[in-house]
Amino acid sequence: MNIRALTQPAASTTKHRRTPSSGLIPRRLQYILVFLALPACLWFLFLYSADYAHVQKIPVSTFERGGEPPNYYEWHEREKALPQNNVDLSAPQGKEGRYLRFKNHLTNVGWGNFMQEMISHHHLAYRANRIFVMYNYTWDKHAEGDYSQFGENKIPARIPISAIVAGPLAGGRYPASDWRPPAVTTEFFELVCPNPTVVHVGDTHREAGYVEPSTATAIFDAFVARLNAIDDNCVELQEDSGQLLDFWVFGSSARMADAVPQLLRSPGVAGWGWSSLVTSIVTQNGALVYPAIDLHDASQRTELKGLLALHLRRGDFKDHCEHLAKWRFEYNAFNAQPDFPDQLQAPPGGGGGSYTDETLGWYIDHCFPDIPRIVKRVQNFLAEAKGQGRTLDRLYILTNGEREWIKELREELRKAGDWNSIATSRDLDIDWEQEFVKQAADMLIATRAEVFVGNAWSSLSSNVNLLRIAQNHEPETSRFW
Repeated sequence: MNIRALTQPAASTTKHRRTPSSGLIPRRLQYILVFLALPACLWFLFLYSADYAHVQKIPVSTFERGGEPPNYYEWHEREKALPQNNVDLSAPQGKEGRYLRFKNHLTNVGWGNFMQEMISHHHLAYRANRIFVMYNYTWDKHAEGDYSQFGENKIPARIPISAIVAGPLAGGRYPASDWRPPAVTTEFFELVCPNPTVVHVGDTHREAGYVEPSTATAIFDAFVARLNAIDDNCVELQEDSGQLLDFWVFGSSARMADAVPQLLRSPGVAGWGWSSLVTSIVTQNGALVYPAIDLHDASQRTELKGLLALHLRRGDFKDHCEHLAKWRFEYNAFNAQPDFPDQLQAPPGGGGGSYTDETLGWYIDHCFPDIPRIVKRVQNFLAEAKGQGRTLDRLYILTNGEREWIKELREELRKAGDWNSIATSRDLDIDWEQEFVKQAADMLIATRAEVFVGNAWSSLSSNVNLLRIAQNHEPETSRFW
């Protein structure tokens, strides 16, 4: 299937007609009409900007680093103040709306895994013609206060989703061509739905004859059928009853493949945007990353010509890569597309909980590459890009690597190309409120880069590639190690 064809806009069929010449109206009358129309135009612009304030115009943070982490109260209050949280709205909203809450959503996972599940949840609500009940990015659902622990560090226990993303998943508008009632908050759902019908996720899988090889589309279809059979306007997927698409589904590109076309057309992906807090990180670091970047472009999609973005997971990810080798894991979710240049070609051997030396070596090279391999691959990417007529002269590295390792990597990469700049995640100048959403800024940069080199088993890389497909990047510009 041609994935790119699914994301191309249809050709316009609008007919243009000549309008009468303004010369037929006396010049003095023209001035009077303009003067009278100006207040109306300004009023319209005010209403338009106010309507989108919650997704695009929130003031940039002034938080200082140190002390208690931010609690993001202001973002949560703005979500609760969204106009769709109104019981008096007429159907299909208000107390007559049909809602779907995902109380079973993941917690205590990284942003990449959380984002994948949230996209799938929103898509299920969309297909079932129910209003999506948005939820926080939650690290610790049992936290009694605002904070939790990550190792020795105190972190926010939860972050309002509108502090990270914009668009339909965060209560923004759907496109006029596919209008649906916008997402509401959990508090509003609990107000209008005090006694919802509760659906057990695991039971629904079993009732549908769910077995391990089931594809994502088969699972979506089974849950849509289950939800469509419920008359109640209020439905909640039961907490701790299982996932709609679990780790084994997202971890298998083969099982996700048949759902990619419908996800690309889904408003959650097609209308994806990043919050003003996230875009502010890139704006204030523009001179470092890409001096010509324009974050005032409302689409946030203009390609950053000449930028090569590299995703390099470090830390304990090497242990994860060894685990992948034991079970011969496929590429994550959206990383295996038929027109991507780098396909999974692991050598035979291993699997079932063990690996051969050759298989382990292959997975480590591609999943946790060392500096010599990184440099060699970058040299190959530069040569191939040149053959395609591309000039890559800026480098951005998405990484959680230690600073000393990054310093060594930067020195070696500087020898491999003629770079105007080399910047990394560690170089970003960010405040305390931006600190906990900075991975989203990495994703924004990687999605807009002319060429992106991802980790094929990373959910973050996978999500970047889904957005790159949706935003019509050429498939040959999505690469792996």
